[in-house]
Amino acid sequence: MHTPQVHADGSRIVLQFDTLDDALKLFSPWRGAAPRVEAAAKIHSALVAVGLGVEVRVKDRAVAELGNGEIRGPILALLQPAA
Repeated sequence: MHTPQVHADGSRIVLQFDTLDDALKLFSPWRGAAPRVEAAAKIHSALVAVGLGVEVRVKDRAVAELGNGEIRGPILALLQPAA
């Protein structure tokens, strides 16, 4: 995995990745869809509690937002179990 570029804009932290595969590696410590979804929800709740947001970007396109507001982004759909 290539190290993402990181910058902050107020209370928002932006992680800029080169590829979607690199961004998905954020969740590699958790095996399986359910643990990954649970981890994302817990990270989101912790960020909300302290007033921070994290935006995950791939080639300047937002693919996930955790923290401020609702948890959202197309990368999060990839963490869900297949229907």
